[in-house]
Amino acid sequence: MDLMELLKQAQRLTNETNTDTEVPGVERTMSQVLQATKEFHSRVTQMGTNDLQAHILLGSKGVDLPKLTQKLESLSARQTFEPIDPVTETNVQAYLKNERENAILSVIDETNRSIFKSVERQKWRCIYSEWGEEKEALLNALVGPNQQDFPVQFHMVPTAMADKPTPYSQLNGQEQMYAEQIAIHNRSNILGRQGPNLMTTFAQLAQGSFDDEPVTEMWNVLDFMTALPPVSSSIDPIKNRQTSPQFVDQARTYLERRYRTYMKKFILANLVKARRGGIPNVYNMVRSYVSVTLQEQRALFGLHDVNNGQPLWPHVYYSLRSGDMDAAALYLKESGTCPDLLTLLTLRKNGDRDTLMVKLEGQLKLEYTSRLRSCSDPYKKAVYVVLLACDPLFTNAELMRSIDDFLWLQLCILRREDQSENNLEQLTFSGLQSLILEKYGENYFNAREKAPLYFQVLTLTGQFEAGIEFLARTEKYRTHAIHMAIALNEISMLGTPSSVEQPLLSSEPDDPKPMKRLNLVRLIVMYAKCFERTDTKQALEYYYLLRHFKSEKGTNVMLTCVCDLLVENCDDAMLKLVFGTEDKKNSLRYGGIYAEFQMQECDKYSLAEMVGDEFTKRCDYDSAIELYFIGGQLDKALRLVNALLAQVVHQPTQNGSVRNRLGNFIKRLDAALTVRKSDLEPQVVVTYTVLTQVKEFFDLYHKGALRSALEILTNNHLIPASSSEVDECVANTKRMGPEVIKVLPDILLAAMDIVYQEYVKLMDSNEKASAFLDESKCLNKEPAVKHLRDRAKAFTNMAASVPYRMPSTTNQRLVQLEILMH
Repeated sequence: MDLMELLKQAQRLTNETNTDTEVPGVERTMSQVLQATKEFHSRVTQMGTNDLQAHILLGSKGVDLPKLTQKLESLSARQTFEPIDPVTETNVQAYLKNERENAILSVIDETNRSIFKSVERQKWRCIYSEWGEEKEALLNALVGPNQQDFPVQFHMVPTAMADKPTPYSQLNGQEQMYAEQIAIHNRSNILGRQGPNLMTTFAQLAQGSFDDEPVTEMWNVLDFMTALPPVSSSIDPIKNRQTSPQFVDQARTYLERRYRTYMKKFILANLVKARRGGIPNVYNMVRSYVSVTLQEQRALFGLHDVNNGQPLWPHVYYSLRSGDMDAAALYLKESGTCPDLLTLLTLRKNGDRDTLMVKLEGQLKLEYTSRLRSCSDPYKKAVYVVLLACDPLFTNAELMRSIDDFLWLQLCILRREDQSENNLEQLTFSGLQSLILEKYGENYFNAREKAPLYFQVLTLTGQFEAGIEFLARTEKYRTHAIHMAIALNEISMLGTPSSVEQPLLSSEPDDPKPMKRLNLVRLIVMYAKCFERTDTKQALEYYYLLRHFKSEKGTNVMLTCVCDLLVENCDDAMLKLVFGTEDKKNSLRYGGIYAEFQMQECDKYSLAEMVGDEFTKRCDYDSAIELYFIGGQLDKALRLVNALLAQVVHQPTQNGSVRNRLGNFIKRLDAALTVRKSDLEPQVVVTYTVLTQVKEFFDLYHKGALRSALEILTNNHLIPASSSEVDECVANTKRMGPEVIKVLPDILLAAMDIVYQEYVKLMDSNEKASAFLDESKCLNKEPAVKHLRDRAKAFTNMAASVPYRMPSTTNQRLVQLEILMH
């Protein structure tokens, strides 16, 4: 290509690129273009592609990126409110500067948070204030513009408060009705009469008084499932339920009756289409029902065998679903089809299970396996499944429209554990229970929203305990669940654990899976604790139901529950309510609500003794002694008073002190001992007698009646009058209880103090003898001083001779006073 052609192409390109607007031309020489190209190339190689794109992007927006980069690099991070990085402690100036800036930043941050909180509070205060004004305006608008047209007259209503107001009951209406029936049932048991079935009573109560259809239905299904011949209380309910086929039959019968009720309602709602006629029985009811449900042509698609212009198998299936085998056999007989199935149905209806029946079952199972598994008629397949008890995996959406339909079919194909023949296709009762409780569970049934439905399913599969425990976890049905458990236990159909300490729902090692046991004791105690303070009598009625249970310690659970009630709420009003009023003449109590529940091993004296022992463990000795008095336990009362006197007998009397309160108990014990003393341990009585004398001694000692005080000790031979009586007093002390030995140091110190005071008085006075000495010894001053010194020496000798270690301070004090008297 020559230069002329190159010039023409350049001109042509120039003409093509010309636009209407003039663009200023760029006039550069070849050397300038070359230099600009080199500079651009050098910048590209230094900054890279990303920097180049950034330059182009920001440059198009009028931003000078190099200058902006320099400004950003010049910024210091210290100007922000971020924490300052720590510096080494060797740099003092930097460390102080860092601490100062950190302090400033913390003040700024704290101020910022407080401002935000203040603004937030002010905002909500304004919102509440504005909403209050709006509410006031709305209320004022409801009154109307002419408020004077509606005059309001105020009337004074006199009110009166009872002298002894009773606490408000914590029981609602339904709970009170349950409690009344419990009380009636307990009265029958106490009087030895056979009362009505508590399960039936509660079911009738729910139907007639509660006006709650789900609750009534739950009681009805439980009442129906337990309407069986009574069993002995010694038989385990769990194992009996798993091995007895009666529960399966009851569940299936209940579902069949409920389905018949549903069919009647359905027919009444479609009387024109049903074309009812003939004798009112299941046979004609099924015919009417099928004629309505299968009227549409599409519903007849795939059905086999016709009888009188109608498909045969729906009539047979719904007859079986209604529990009427006679109607099903009649339909099969009219059609003339499947004679073997008719024979099997007749044998099963009559309860015969012989060789012919086993043979027919085998032939029909083979026929079902080979031909009917792919059959298009679901009703025919369902009839074979029900009568042959096979194919537990059979499902059909048209036949199983509800959980009742599914459950009924599963109950029909159940096999007993001994008839399962280790066949995986056979369904057992425990397998069905595991399917409902473990595989499906609460989530599948949406149990939180449909609690009554889930409870009924568990009940129909014989899992009473799991169903009641589930209801007890719902606030709405907890009361009903507790009384269901009570009713089951009264008829010996509730599985309870061997230990009352078990959780609410548990299982024993040898229990069949997945059966559970319900801790009735824990359930009733949790329920009665809510109202035992305000409704004590009703709480005792519920505790009476636990009279046959034993705790881990072997005590009666009823006694334990009432004992806990009294320990937690022990006052004069509660004692009077439970044990009755005290007779001042003989200190016995008569009446009381607990007298209605007395049994041979749960009388009020045993209860009072148990409560007293519990108070003793809790160091509430005053209440313990009071309960021992109520229970007639004078021996325990004496022992406890002796133990307390040994600790406080030497103290001066003060109002409200333990020693002062013991004085009241001593008066009551003295009165009781005058009547009853022979059945008490002699040493305990002797110890009590000595301690009361010691108490009297210290009372006189603190009052300053020294002569009378010392006479009490001398008469009881607690301390020697001279050195010759030391051995006698030591021997007497050995025969006394440890409580007297414990207080002996205080007695010796007090006696030594009396002798020392007499000695000081004798030495400082001009009297010849002390009033403590006999007239024969009061001849002059010297014999009296000698006698006092001899007595002080006898005290120190006795302290050294008693058969236990005397406190060192006591010995030191005794020796010190003896030295001062010489």
